Amino acid sequence: MKTLLKKLLTFGAIGLFTASANATILTGEVDSDAYVTISGYDLAWASPCSDGILENSCSAIDMTEQSGYGWNVMTSDLFASLGISASTFIVNYSSANTQSYANNNYAKATGWFSDDYTHIDINDGIAGLWSFADVAEPDSYFETITYRAVDVPAPATLAFFALGLMGIASRRFKNQA
Repeated sequence: MKTLLKKLLTFGAIGLFTASANATILTGEVDSDAYVTISGYDLAWASPCSDGILENSCSAIDMTEQSGYGWNVMTSDLFASLGISASTFIVNYSSANTQSYANNNYAKATGWFSDDYTHIDINDGIAGLWSFADVAEPDSYFETITYRAVDVPAPATLAFFALGLMGIASRRFKNQA
């Protein structure tokens, strides 16, 4: 009986150590295969829980490091203007930063925003249960999306670049003549 008790305690201690070892938030910039880019924004499915900004959450996301890389919690207006749905996150690759569901792979960035979860609840996303920084959700299990603006060159910069290329080309033609 003592041997059985010792084994149970040993396995329990190993289980606790393993659980805490897996519960560390990923640092550094979010991997490029963990988010999608649409209409000038990078979008990351950041958590299977609400953001915890205006309400309690099953595990509020941690923006401590990622806000330094430009990530923000999704607002309802931006969400609507981009026409986001769960299918927005379907990608044509499989990696450690994707989750498979119904023959589709979904980009997920949970590890960079949560030390409690490593998954996303795709059924909740399909059902439209999203969390927003500007709306208090009635349920702590709504999904959270984060975003950041993608640097897009200004039209004036592109025009100057095009003029420079035209100048180089005309000079080359002049030299050849």
